[in-house]
Amino acid sequence: MNRIKCLIIDDEPTTARVLEAYISELDSLELAGTFYSAVEALMYLQQNKIDLLFLDIMLPQVTGDAFLRMLPSRPRVIFVSSRRRKWKPGADDHILGCLMKPVAFEDFLITIDRFYETLPAVMRHAILSKPKRGGRDRGPFVYFFSGPAMVKVYLDEVMYVEGVKNHCKFTTTENEIIIHQGLTPIAKRLAGKGFMRIHRALVVAIDRITAFTDDTLEINGHILPVSAPYRGHVSRIARGGRSGG
Repeated sequence: MNRIKCLIIDDEPTTARVLEAYISELDSLELAGTFYSAVEALMYLQQNKIDLLFLDIMLPQVTGDAFLRMLPSRPRVIFVSSRRRKWKPGADDHILGCLMKPVAFEDFLITIDRFYETLPAVMRHAILSKPKRGGRDRGPFVYFFSGPAMVKVYLDEVMYVEGVKNHCKFTTTENEIIIHQGLTPIAKRLAGKGFMRIHRALVVAIDRITAFTDDTLEINGHILPVSAPYRGHVSRIARGGRSGG
């Protein structure tokens, strides 16, 4: 799997075009096709294999759930709906979530992250990696939505993230990156990727910690405060190595 093959099934052309645009923005995704008809899509899927399906939950001919039961093999699925639908993680391992129309790019990225997490580590790294200047591998990356723009952040280069009023500053080995989001949604997207929160305004890369005390961490010469609610967790993780959340 070099790129993730995606298929869109939605009878609303506007929603389909939005999803097509979002898919085209990510290097790791490839659009295999778009269908407005469940019948035509079913014929295609009987002959072709895809990795990720964006499926309107209420098509004219059939519901999304019923459509999935017709498939010879089920890919990972992201439902798309104009009605609020409760999605419970773990209810069906193939279903990654439900995007509400009109689909926001940030919500799209969150569900794509869920797909990445279903892949074996080696495959995930291969898909999310891109050669660095001079041919070196820059490792996995994540897109963050910042105002009207998308910003690509290479995770292996991040040292720490600082929440500052209505934006966050990523301090990396290469530069500083400003993302116009609060720290909480960013911390959620970094959870499980080798980062941990040490303060209401700080998230750090665990592998970058060079020294620590009860109430501070050192990363590349930067002394960062550890607030009281996080000290027990930080001490356990820092002593035990890479993990986090």
